[in-house]
Amino acid sequence: MFELLSYPLLVTGLGLGLLHAFDADHIMAVSSLASNDKKTKAITRYATMWAIGHGSVLLMMGCVAILFGLAFPAALSEWAEYFVGFMLIALGCFSLWSLHKQRLHIKTHSHGNIHHAHYVVKESKHHDHRPLFVGVAHGAAGSAPALALLPAINQQSALSTLLYLVIFSLGVLTSMSIFGTVLAYAQKGMGRIHAHFVDTFRAGISVATIFLGLYWIAG
Repeated sequence: MFELLSYPLLVTGLGLGLLHAFDADHIMAVSSLASNDKKTKAITRYATMWAIGHGSVLLMMGCVAILFGLAFPAALSEWAEYFVGFMLIALGCFSLWSLHKQRLHIKTHSHGNIHHAHYVVKESKHHDHRPLFVGVAHGAAGSAPALALLPAINQQSALSTLLYLVIFSLGVLTSMSIFGTVLAYAQKGMGRIHAHFVDTFRAGISVATIFLGLYWIAG
């Protein structure tokens, strides 16, 4: 059965997945979600959870298309795109609100006549499942690159189709995990230069996410 698999199509799936992760709405959403945390592992986890949500809904849609031969209506993707726009606005507003609530608190120390302040992150004690749900929404809205080749692949075998979707999702997971790690080290580097840079970065990401959401809806 494995000899039926088309190597060029699988390579295409991997390449599309690697590139698909860097769509503007994906990058801005994950950046907005992860900017509230400063730990490298936590930020990478945000990105990974997003990719898992994205891949899971994509595989589900692919299985439905394979098993039942159903084509998803264009209206579904269109409404999902609108939802992504509103979701981006909500993420940006929430990030600004959390910044306003000063999850980054100033702690002042005195050493004799010397006074200085630094920022500390108020740790969250619960697991944040927002990246997973955001990834699911993006998977439903942006599934076109992965599903476009399904008819051609499905002519070979159902296994080929499923493997294509898995490889596409692994490409998305790889790229987004790398991006999450780079983002974490970038924020850590800014924090070492000056604590206020982190606040400025968070505010900039939040505002940019809101404007992208507005553009997404208008477009």
